[in-house]
Amino acid sequence: MVPGDGTAMEIYRTAIPMRRFEHAAAIRQCAEAIVVRVRRSGGPAGWGETLPRDYVTGETLDTVVGDLQDVFWPAVRQGRMIGEIPTAAAGGRCINAAECAIDLAWFDAWWEAGEGGATESLEGCGRPVGGITTRVSGVLGSTDPARTARALRLMRWYGLDDFKLKLGLGAAVDRENLRVVSEKIARSVRRGRCTLRVDVNGGWPPDEVPQRVADLKRYGVCVVEQPVYCGAGELAELARRCELPLMADESLLSDTDARALLGVGAKVWWNIRLSKNGGLRRSARLCRMAAANGIPFVVGCMVGESSILSAAQRRLLQCVPLPRFVEGNYGRFLLSDDLTRRSLRFGYGGRLKVLKGTGLGIEVDASRLARCSNSVATLEE
Repeated sequence: MVPGDGTAMEIYRTAIPMRRFEHAAAIRQCAEAIVVRVRRSGGPAGWGETLPRDYVTGETLDTVVGDLQDVFWPAVRQGRMIGEIPTAAAGGRCINAAECAIDLAWFDAWWEAGEGGATESLEGCGRPVGGITTRVSGVLGSTDPARTARALRLMRWYGLDDFKLKLGLGAAVDRENLRVVSEKIARSVRRGRCTLRVDVNGGWPPDEVPQRVADLKRYGVCVVEQPVYCGAGELAELARRCELPLMADESLLSDTDARALLGVGAKVWWNIRLSKNGGLRRSARLCRMAAANGIPFVVGCMVGESSILSAAQRRLLQCVPLPRFVEGNYGRFLLSDDLTRRSLRFGYGGRLKVLKGTGLGIEVDASRLARCSNSVATLEE
């Protein structure tokens, strides 16, 4: 349903088949997301997207829909500025994924007019004007090490130099994956031409982390992401006992978490993701906080993002200090379909082009949206 001239919010639930992707917390063959379209009376429409993960923020597809209807729709109806949008539900429950969807839609709709706080949503950066210099990393990992090796060959052929290997798939599989990856890029890692980092997705027992991290040094690993599921303070204490830096992903959801991690400085790197961290405005703030404190950070993604979130990531990268690594804009490399007229993905060597136009710089294709989604609700004033 296309809304009339009044304020409206449409909510869609999408499902796009994708290439099989495995890590310690989940196996995915379908990208499921919530997409929103927001429009205020007499103004343009904007699109947003989010991929909730219950093991990350505690949110699900159903809770995001509920929060969009019960928490964010009243704010949209009242015409609140972007900085006045709620950042938590009653009782302090995390609603970062739901906030991401509405934040992107708000930015997309009100960029051109400069209304609704859109140009301030990136924390004083103004409208994105810069280029994108950090290149996209390749992400590896499978319970079949031969598949890991094939993926690495293709990524190297396509000019990628930075790699993240998923661990936590079992001791034997992890060893073999490390072996096949190291066999291909060890020399380049030693010479500084390639980088290798690992992501455990909370798959290790806490008491084994320091020794397992030490064992990874011989492979040239530069950082170990989220070895256990724990709070920010616990991860900071664990990092003090490790020979390599750790990276906070699920342990970094809020400004409170960020402040807890600041105490160990670069011993803990930050993985900042739009769906996890509440959209453009809050993600930009975390990027700037990390850079100001000398903390390496990654601008990451959720597996299966459509071009709506990929476009938003490019806007973010135009406005924040240089991240150490970028993950995202995988597009049709992973997905069988997309939601926009032009499907976005990184180019040769992991390069990302700046998008032209205003807002997110994309146009949602109505036929693709109909093919890949179901309408959940249309709310009109």
